[in-house]
Amino acid sequence: MYNETMRRKKSELQKLRDKADALLTPLIKHLFPRCLLCGGETEVAHHHVHKSKSLVLRYNPDNLIPLCGKCHFKLHQNESYWASKIVEIRGMDWWMNLRKAGEVVVKGDKYYFARACEILSNL
Repeated sequence: MYNETMRRKKSELQKLRDKADALLTPLIKHLFPRCLLCGGETEVAHHHVHKSKSLVLRYNPDNLIPLCGKCHFKLHQNESYWASKIVEIRGMDWWMNLRKAGEVVVKGDKYYFARACEILSNL
């Protein structure tokens, strides 16, 4: 029974969420080819407000920070310092707008993730 549970197929919601997530980094690499912190080549899209903290900001390009692998690693070693540097670079207006946008509550159902896939595919 345990093996059967482990082998279950992903739900439609999980598949849609994974598809939307997979669209993020290529999009950010295209829109912002340079790392925000060092100017190197963008390798990852870092969520300034963590995905677990705000579903509505999960796919918001303003919440996605273009970083090279080295800067992304450094950020996670001292997140509070680098988060403040990002706000310094992007500005307080950006931060306040992001915080306000993050106050919206959305239902993370398959329709939400399907819409996110559609929007991200067309950017």
